[in-house]
Amino acid sequence: MSCKYKIKFRLLKDGKIVVESISSLPKELQGALKEGEHVDPLLALHLVFNNIARVEGENGAEIDLAKLIEEMQNSLSSSALLVLQDLMKRGRKVAPGATKNDLVLLGERIVIHVLDEDADIGVEELYNMVDNAIKQGYRFVVAIVDMHGDVTYYEVTKTSFPKIERSGEFI
Repeated sequence: MSCKYKIKFRLLKDGKIVVESISSLPKELQGALKEGEHVDPLLALHLVFNNIARVEGENGAEIDLAKLIEEMQNSLSSSALLVLQDLMKRGRKVAPGATKNDLVLLGERIVIHVLDEDADIGVEELYNMVDNAIKQGYRFVVAIVDMHGDVTYYEVTKTSFPKIERSGEFI
């Protein structure tokens, strides 16, 4: 492995990425990667983009960033990649969440759901995501990515709306 890269991944035929070797890890990745284990595609893309890691195919040939993105289109949310990069620049330890649009801040018990600024999300769907996060002991944050790639974070909490009684009827 070139000394330029600290981590080497192997892209398997089934599209999964495995950590092949680690010479050193940045502080924000301590404990997040281990040799021989699978790595989340978003994290792999982030590390390749920042020249911390390189990816090789099963034949040993290096796979560049464009080819890696092409190989991973089905499991990739480009907005989630932008949020991942933003959080790591801020020194946060980030792990992939339950879906391709979820990230988890390690050690902070925060789930971040990533949305594009033009995404539609129903109130019931949002309520269920917040409820699930709270039941698991997490805070829930929505990260909105605008068309320029800027990220805005909103913490969402659960609330109940009391029924209003008017003239003997519930509204």
